Amino acid sequence: MAFTTTTLLISLLLLLLQFLSGTHSATFTITNNCNYNVWPAILSNSGSPLITPTGFALGPTDSEAIPVPPNWSGRLWGRTHCAADINGKFTCLTGDCGTSSVECGGGNLSPPATTVEFALTDGAGPAKYLISLADGYNLPLMVVPQGGAAGTGNCGTVGCVMDSNSEYFPKELRVTSSSTGTGNGNDTTTLAIKSACGGASGAGNCNSNSNSELFKKWCPQAQASVYDKSSGSTCQSSDFVIHFCPSGFPATRNNGDNIGGEGASSSSDDLGKDTNKTFGIVIGVVAGVIGLVLIIWLCLNKEESLELKRIAAWLPCSLHPLDMSPLSVLWDGTHPIG
Repeated sequence: MAFTTTTLLISLLLLLLQFLSGTHSATFTITNNCNYNVWPAILSNSGSPLITPTGFALGPTDSEAIPVPPNWSGRLWGRTHCAADINGKFTCLTGDCGTSSVECGGGNLSPPATTVEFALTDGAGPAKYLISLADGYNLPLMVVPQGGAAGTGNCGTVGCVMDSNSEYFPKELRVTSSSTGTGNGNDTTTLAIKSACGGASGAGNCNSNSNSELFKKWCPQAQASVYDKSSGSTCQSSDFVIHFCPSGFPATRNNGDNIGGEGASSSSDDLGKDTNKTFGIVIGVVAGVIGLVLIIWLCLNKEESLELKRIAAWLPCSLHPLDMSPLSVLWDGTHPIG
Protein backbone atom coordinates (compact mmCIF):
# COMPACT_ATOMS: atom_id res chain seq x y z
CA MET A 1 0.00 0.00 0.00
CA ALA A 2 1.43 3.34 -1.03
CA PHE A 3 1.49 6.24 1.38
CA THR A 4 0.79 9.68 -0.05
CA THR A 5 2.48 12.75 1.34
CA THR A 6 -0.76 13.97 2.91
CA THR A 7 -1.46 10.61 4.57
CA LEU A 8 2.00 10.44 6.07
CA LEU A 9 1.87 13.97 7.46
CA ILE A 10 -1.63 13.53 8.88
CA SER A 11 -0.48 10.34 10.64
CA LEU A 12 2.47 12.23 12.09
CA LEU A 13 0.19 14.98 13.42
CA LEU A 14 -2.21 12.44 14.94
CA LEU A 15 0.65 10.71 16.73
CA LEU A 16 1.84 14.06 18.05
CA LEU A 17 -1.63 14.94 19.34
CA GLN A 18 -2.00 11.51 20.92
CA PHE A 19 1.31 12.01 22.70
CA LEU A 20 0.27 15.42 23.99
CA SER A 21 -3.18 14.35 25.20
CA GLY A 22 -2.45 10.78 26.23
CA THR A 23 -3.22 9.44 29.69
CA HIS A 24 -0.19 9.14 31.91
CA SER A 25 0.53 8.70 35.55
CA ALA A 26 0.77 11.58 37.97
CA THR A 27 3.70 12.29 40.25
CA PHE A 28 3.63 13.14 43.95
CA THR A 29 6.86 14.84 45.02
CA ILE A 30 7.02 14.61 48.81
CA THR A 31 9.47 16.97 50.49
CA ASN A 32 10.51 17.13 54.13
CA ASN A 33 11.32 20.70 55.16
CA CYS A 34 11.25 19.79 58.86
CA ASN A 35 14.45 19.70 60.90
CA TYR A 36 13.65 16.15 61.97
CA ASN A 37 12.80 12.85 60.28
CA VAL A 38 9.33 12.20 58.89
CA TRP A 39 7.99 8.83 57.70
CA PRO A 40 5.35 9.44 54.99
CA ALA A 41 2.58 6.87 54.64
CA ILE A 42 0.24 6.33 51.68
CA LEU A 43 -3.10 4.50 51.80
CA SER A 44 -5.11 3.74 48.65
CA ASN A 45 -8.89 3.72 48.87
CA SER A 46 -10.77 0.49 48.32
CA GLY A 47 -10.97 -0.28 44.59
CA SER A 48 -8.27 2.26 43.75
CA PRO A 49 -4.98 1.33 42.03
CA LEU A 50 -2.21 0.67 44.54
CA ILE A 51 0.84 2.87 45.07
CA THR A 52 4.25 1.66 46.16
CA PRO A 53 6.00 2.27 48.41
CA THR A 54 3.31 2.63 51.06
CA GLY A 55 5.77 3.97 53.62
CA PHE A 56 9.32 5.28 53.74
CA ALA A 57 11.63 7.63 55.64
CA LEU A 58 12.54 11.20 54.75
CA GLY A 59 15.36 12.99 56.52
CA PRO A 60 15.51 16.78 56.75
CA THR A 61 15.55 18.39 53.26
CA ASP A 62 14.99 14.97 51.63
CA SER A 63 12.53 14.55 48.78
CA GLU A 64 10.92 11.54 47.09
CA ALA A 65 9.02 11.35 43.77
CA ILE A 66 6.20 8.78 43.77
CA PRO A 67 4.46 7.79 40.49
CA VAL A 68 0.68 7.63 40.89
CA PRO A 69 -1.65 5.85 38.41
CA PRO A 70 -4.65 7.60 36.83
CA ASN A 71 -7.95 7.52 38.76
CA TRP A 72 -6.12 6.98 42.05
CA SER A 73 -7.79 8.05 45.27
CA GLY A 74 -6.52 7.80 48.80
CA ARG A 75 -4.75 9.63 51.58
CA LEU A 76 -1.23 10.54 52.59
CA TRP A 77 0.20 11.58 55.95
CA GLY A 78 3.44 11.85 57.87
CA ARG A 79 4.49 9.79 60.89
CA THR A 80 6.72 11.23 63.58
CA HIS A 81 8.77 10.04 66.57
CA CYS A 82 9.29 6.60 65.03
CA ALA A 83 11.70 3.87 66.08
CA ALA A 84 12.20 0.11 66.03
CA ASP A 85 12.59 -1.86 69.25
CA ILE A 86 15.15 -4.62 69.90
CA ASN A 87 12.86 -7.09 68.11
CA GLY A 88 12.60 -4.92 65.02
CA LYS A 89 9.03 -3.78 65.71
CA PHE A 90 8.60 -0.35 64.14
CA THR A 91 6.17 2.08 65.77
CA CYS A 92 5.45 5.81 65.67
CA LEU A 93 3.99 8.06 68.36
CA THR A 94 1.90 9.94 65.80
CA GLY A 95 0.36 8.59 62.59
CA ASP A 96 1.33 4.95 63.23
CA CYS A 97 -0.27 2.56 60.71
CA GLY A 98 -0.18 -0.56 62.90
CA THR A 99 1.94 -2.80 60.66
CA SER A 100 5.05 -2.80 62.89
CA SER A 101 7.13 -1.86 59.85
CA VAL A 102 8.08 1.19 57.81
CA GLU A 103 5.81 0.00 54.99
CA CYS A 104 2.14 0.51 55.83
CA GLY A 105 0.66 -1.88 53.28
CA GLY A 106 -3.08 -1.46 53.74
CA GLY A 107 -2.78 -0.28 57.33
CA ASN A 108 -4.70 2.88 58.20
CA LEU A 109 -3.43 5.58 60.50
CA SER A 110 -3.81 5.71 64.23
CA PRO A 111 -4.85 9.32 65.02
CA PRO A 112 -3.80 11.98 65.47
CA ALA A 113 -2.26 12.95 62.14
CA THR A 114 -2.66 15.64 59.49
CA THR A 115 -3.75 14.03 56.22
CA VAL A 116 -3.87 14.95 52.54
CA GLU A 117 -6.68 13.38 50.53
CA PHE A 118 -6.70 13.01 46.74
CA ALA A 119 -9.17 11.90 44.08
CA LEU A 120 -7.34 11.89 40.73
CA THR A 121 -8.79 11.36 37.26
CA ASP A 122 -7.53 10.01 33.95
CA GLY A 123 -7.35 13.54 32.58
CA ALA A 124 -11.05 13.80 31.70
CA GLY A 125 -11.71 16.11 34.63
CA PRO A 126 -9.97 18.00 37.43
CA ALA A 127 -8.40 16.21 40.38
CA LYS A 128 -9.73 16.93 43.86
CA TYR A 129 -7.46 17.42 46.87
CA LEU A 130 -7.71 18.71 50.42
CA ILE A 131 -5.91 18.81 53.74
CA SER A 132 -7.93 17.24 56.53
CA LEU A 133 -7.81 17.63 60.31
CA ALA A 134 -10.56 15.05 60.79
CA ASP A 135 -7.98 12.73 62.37
CA GLY A 136 -6.20 15.50 64.25
CA TYR A 137 -2.97 17.35 63.58
CA ASN A 138 0.67 16.33 63.91
CA LEU A 139 2.56 18.07 61.08
CA PRO A 140 2.34 21.27 59.04
CA LEU A 141 1.43 20.42 55.45
CA MET A 142 1.14 22.19 52.11
CA VAL A 143 0.01 20.88 48.70
CA VAL A 144 1.04 22.65 45.48
CA PRO A 145 -0.49 21.53 42.14
CA GLN A 146 1.86 21.63 39.16
CA GLY A 147 0.96 22.68 35.61
CA GLY A 148 -2.78 23.14 36.07
CA ALA A 149 -4.69 23.97 32.89
CA ALA A 150 -6.62 27.24 32.79
CA GLY A 151 -10.33 26.91 33.50
CA THR A 152 -10.03 23.47 35.09
CA GLY A 153 -10.44 24.21 38.78
CA ASN A 154 -9.00 26.83 41.08
CA CYS A 155 -5.61 25.02 41.22
CA GLY A 156 -4.96 26.61 44.58
CA THR A 157 -2.14 25.90 46.98
CA VAL A 158 -3.65 24.53 50.20
CA GLY A 159 -1.96 24.16 53.54
CA CYS A 160 -2.24 24.07 57.30
CA VAL A 161 0.36 25.27 59.80
CA MET A 162 -0.60 25.36 63.46
CA ASP A 163 1.33 25.92 66.66
CA SER A 164 0.37 22.77 68.55
CA ASN A 165 1.88 24.21 71.73
CA SER A 166 -0.36 27.25 71.56
CA GLU A 167 -2.27 28.15 74.72
CA TYR A 168 -5.41 28.29 72.59
CA PHE A 169 -5.59 24.50 72.37
CA PRO A 170 -7.24 22.94 75.44
CA LYS A 171 -5.23 20.34 77.37
CA GLU A 172 -7.68 17.56 76.59
CA LEU A 173 -6.77 17.82 72.89
CA ARG A 174 -3.01 17.71 73.35
CA VAL A 175 -0.92 14.56 72.96
CA THR A 176 2.34 14.89 74.91
CA SER A 177 5.32 12.63 75.52
CA SER A 178 4.15 11.99 79.06
CA SER A 179 0.63 11.09 77.90
CA THR A 180 2.04 8.50 75.48
CA GLY A 181 4.16 6.90 78.19
CA THR A 182 7.44 7.89 76.55
CA GLY A 183 8.22 11.03 78.55
CA ASN A 184 9.43 11.59 82.08
CA GLY A 185 6.01 12.64 83.32
CA ASN A 186 6.91 16.32 83.33
CA ASP A 187 7.31 16.78 79.58
CA THR A 188 4.48 19.00 78.37
CA THR A 189 5.74 19.38 74.79
CA THR A 190 2.82 18.71 72.47
CA LEU A 191 3.43 16.03 69.85
CA ALA A 192 0.03 16.34 68.18
CA ILE A 193 -3.53 17.61 68.53
CA LYS A 194 -6.47 15.21 68.72
CA SER A 195 -9.46 15.42 66.42
CA ALA A 196 -11.66 18.44 67.09
CA CYS A 197 -14.78 16.28 67.25
CA GLY A 198 -13.46 13.90 69.87
CA GLY A 199 -16.39 11.79 71.00
CA ALA A 200 -18.97 14.08 69.39
CA SER A 201 -21.50 12.29 67.21
CA GLY A 202 -23.32 13.89 64.30
CA ALA A 203 -22.58 16.87 62.09
CA GLY A 204 -24.45 19.32 64.32
CA ASN A 205 -22.57 18.34 67.47
CA CYS A 206 -19.17 18.41 65.78
CA ASN A 207 -19.49 21.58 63.74
CA SER A 208 -20.89 23.57 66.62
CA ASN A 209 -18.25 22.71 69.21
CA SER A 210 -15.55 25.22 70.06
CA ASN A 211 -12.69 22.87 69.16
CA SER A 212 -13.91 22.48 65.59
CA GLU A 213 -14.27 26.25 65.29
CA LEU A 214 -10.75 26.66 66.65
CA PHE A 215 -9.34 24.31 64.01
CA LYS A 216 -11.11 26.27 61.28
CA LYS A 217 -9.75 29.58 62.54
CA TRP A 218 -6.18 28.25 62.59
CA CYS A 219 -6.46 26.59 59.18
CA PRO A 220 -9.40 27.97 57.16
CA GLN A 221 -8.33 26.00 54.06
CA ALA A 222 -8.33 22.65 55.84
CA GLN A 223 -11.21 20.31 56.55
CA ALA A 224 -11.87 20.74 60.27
CA SER A 225 -13.91 17.53 60.54
CA VAL A 226 -15.52 14.86 58.39
CA TYR A 227 -18.66 17.01 58.39
CA ASP A 228 -16.88 20.08 57.03
CA LYS A 229 -17.82 20.34 53.34
CA SER A 230 -16.43 23.84 52.81
CA SER A 231 -12.85 22.80 52.06
CA GLY A 232 -10.96 21.35 49.14
CA SER A 233 -9.60 22.42 45.76
CA THR A 234 -9.69 21.10 42.20
CA CYS A 235 -7.14 21.23 39.41
CA GLN A 236 -6.51 19.50 36.10
CA SER A 237 -2.96 18.80 37.16
CA SER A 238 -0.92 15.65 36.75
CA ASP A 239 1.61 16.45 39.44
CA PHE A 240 1.53 17.64 43.03
CA VAL A 241 4.23 18.70 45.48
CA ILE A 242 3.52 17.85 49.13
CA HIS A 243 5.57 19.77 51.69
CA PHE A 244 5.99 18.78 55.33
CA CYS A 245 6.83 21.88 57.40
CA PRO A 246 6.49 24.33 54.50
CA SER A 247 8.61 27.42 54.88
CA GLY A 248 6.58 30.51 54.13
CA PHE A 249 3.04 29.18 54.15
CA PRO A 250 1.17 31.43 56.61
CA ALA A 251 -0.78 30.17 59.58
CA THR A 252 -3.36 32.32 61.31
CA ARG A 253 -3.97 32.41 65.03
CA ASN A 254 -7.52 32.68 66.23
CA ASN A 255 -6.78 36.34 67.00
CA GLY A 256 -5.84 36.95 63.36
CA ASP A 257 -2.06 37.30 63.82
CA ASN A 258 0.12 35.92 61.06
CA ILE A 259 2.67 33.45 62.41
CA GLY A 260 4.27 32.52 59.10
CA GLY A 261 7.18 34.88 59.78
CA GLU A 262 7.87 38.27 58.29
CA GLY A 263 9.76 38.21 55.04
CA ALA A 264 9.14 34.48 54.55
CA SER A 265 9.19 33.63 50.87
CA SER A 266 6.46 31.38 49.57
CA SER A 267 7.82 28.21 48.00
CA SER A 268 4.56 27.91 46.06
CA ASP A 269 5.45 31.13 44.16
CA ASP A 270 8.82 29.68 43.11
CA LEU A 271 7.19 26.41 42.10
CA GLY A 272 4.62 28.29 40.06
CA LYS A 273 7.34 30.20 38.19
CA ASP A 274 9.21 26.96 37.41
CA THR A 275 5.98 25.36 36.18
CA ASN A 276 5.16 28.29 33.87
CA LYS A 277 8.70 28.22 32.44
CA THR A 278 8.51 24.48 31.74
CA PHE A 279 5.05 24.82 30.19
CA GLY A 280 6.32 27.60 27.91
CA ILE A 281 9.23 25.45 26.72
CA VAL A 282 6.89 22.52 25.94
CA ILE A 283 4.51 24.78 23.99
CA GLY A 284 7.44 26.24 22.05
CA VAL A 285 8.75 22.79 21.08
CA VAL A 286 5.30 21.57 20.02
CA ALA A 287 4.68 24.71 17.95
CA GLY A 288 8.07 24.28 16.28
CA VAL A 289 7.37 20.65 15.34
CA ILE A 290 3.94 21.49 13.92
CA GLY A 291 5.41 24.43 11.98
CA LEU A 292 8.14 22.23 10.50
CA VAL A 293 5.58 19.62 9.44
CA LEU A 294 3.47 22.27 7.70
CA ILE A 295 6.51 23.70 5.87
CA ILE A 296 7.47 20.24 4.60
CA TRP A 297 3.90 19.58 3.47
CA LEU A 298 3.71 22.88 1.58
CA CYS A 299 7.06 22.30 -0.09
CA LEU A 300 6.08 18.80 -1.22
CA ASN A 301 2.67 19.83 -2.55
CA LYS A 302 3.46 23.25 -4.03
CA GLU A 303 2.77 22.03 -7.57
CA GLU A 304 -0.78 20.89 -6.77
CA SER A 305 -2.35 24.37 -6.89
CA LEU A 306 -1.50 27.95 -7.73
CA GLU A 307 -2.28 29.07 -4.17
CA LEU A 308 0.11 26.54 -2.62
CA LYS A 309 2.76 27.55 -5.15
CA ARG A 310 2.44 31.18 -4.07
CA ILE A 311 2.79 30.25 -0.38
CA ALA A 312 5.71 27.91 -1.03
CA ALA A 313 7.52 30.68 -2.89
CA TRP A 314 8.12 32.32 0.48
CA LEU A 315 9.52 29.14 2.02
CA PRO A 316 13.10 27.75 1.84
CA CYS A 317 11.96 24.68 -0.02
CA SER A 318 15.19 24.21 -1.98
CA LEU A 319 17.81 25.52 0.39
CA HIS A 320 20.93 23.40 0.72
CA PRO A 321 21.41 21.05 2.55
CA LEU A 322 17.68 20.48 3.14
CA ASP A 323 16.63 20.12 -0.49
CA MET A 324 12.99 19.08 -0.62
CA SER A 325 13.12 17.78 -4.20
CA PRO A 326 14.33 14.28 -3.24
CA LEU A 327 11.59 14.12 -0.64
CA SER A 328 8.94 14.88 -3.24
CA VAL A 329 10.22 12.00 -5.35
CA LEU A 330 10.18 9.62 -2.38
CA TRP A 331 6.76 10.64 -1.07
CA ASP A 332 4.88 11.49 -4.26
CA GLY A 333 2.53 8.54 -3.75
CA THR A 334 4.04 6.36 -6.48
CA HIS A 335 6.82 4.90 -4.35
CA PRO A 336 5.65 2.77 -1.41
CA ILE A 337 7.63 3.34 1.77
CA GLY A 338 9.25 0.13 2.91
